Amino acid sequence: MRKLLVQFCRDDAGVSAVEFALIATFILVPLMMGASELGYRTWAKQQVDDAAQAGMDYAIVKQCATGTTCGFDAAGIQNAVQTATKLGANVTVAPAAGCGANYFCYGCPSGSGVDLSSTSTNCANGGASGTYAALTATYSYTPLFKACGDFLPSGLCSNTPTTWTVTAVARVF
Repeated sequence: MRKLLVQFCRDDAGVSAVEFALIATFILVPLMMGASELGYRTWAKQQVDDAAQAGMDYAIVKQCATGTTCGFDAAGIQNAVQTATKLGANVTVAPAAGCGANYFCYGCPSGSGVDLSSTSTNCANGGASGTYAALTATYSYTPLFKACGDFLPSGLCSNTPTTWTVTAVARVF
């Protein structure tokens, strides 16, 4: 029995397989987790961008007959936003800042939505004043791997959801 045990200890066949298994556990698994998280995060961010664009496309197609009457409503924009993405009802939409409770208002485009103004022709930033549709799409992103320990950066592997907002503005009249 002792001779068999000594022979077993001296046999080095299969050592490479054991070393590879150890390396794969500590290097390849976290690498694959990070790649999966990064891929899903990029896909979800693109879905939110696409949802905001779909809401604007809907507003542009429906148009405004005058500066105060438009052919779209909140329910139509919400439906367009949610059907344009695989995130569905997880993407919410609201009027952008500057238009109050409406998805359209008269003014000048700005970085955060629409800057309400009484000018009838030109805006301070060089754009044309008019009726603008504006919306903000919001999505709360939850990471795939919520507790990765110290394997991945906390930005990729946090325990708390991240809220993304995308504001879109388009002139409709």
